[in-house]
Amino acid sequence: MKSLFIVLDGLDGSGKGEMIKRLRAYFSKRGVNLLITREPTDGEYGKQVKEILKTDKDSRDKAEECLQLFVKDREEHLKNIIEPFLERENAVVICDRYYYSTIAFQHTQGIDLEKVVADNMDFRTPDIAFILDLPAEMAIERIEKRGADKEKFEQLSFMKELRQNFLKLKDELDDNIKIIDASKSKDEVFEQIKKEMDLLI
Repeated sequence: MKSLFIVLDGLDGSGKGEMIKRLRAYFSKRGVNLLITREPTDGEYGKQVKEILKTDKDSRDKAEECLQLFVKDREEHLKNIIEPFLERENAVVICDRYYYSTIAFQHTQGIDLEKVVADNMDFRTPDIAFILDLPAEMAIERIEKRGADKEKFEQLSFMKELRQNFLKLKDELDDNIKIIDASKSKDEVFEQIKKEMDLLI
């Protein structure tokens, strides 16, 4: 099997963590070298992003700063972690969020779409990207059930616009993007992902 770079992305509350757990089980039967990683990372720039998300309350604020930090964090992530791992035999990298998030979030914050896309186009293209899609209201309901503190982007009007910007990515980019209906049951959601993976492998 050739090395694979897989991304799961979408709104908070879309169930990425559960689907990554199921993909781990899916690949464990295939004897691959598996790495599960995420963005923002715990590196220098990723930590700065997380601090902004935690402490800043205005969802439209610090767009340019967020964009630059995400780009620097991604450069390090690819160079130090993702690309070296993909050089191994039978390597599979599953990444929770990637440049799809940066494009969708920072465009929703008000940065011109062409600029955000251009700032991320030199990065490695995933073999397949799953955008987990569900209504913003449902995503917020799930976030509230978790009982975690809300981040600056978890406001209904922002998330409604963000959802549309995630959905636009399939038309804006040449990447192999699959839109997954994440409003269904966990089993049904994973069945959609599994079907695409079986075709790819």
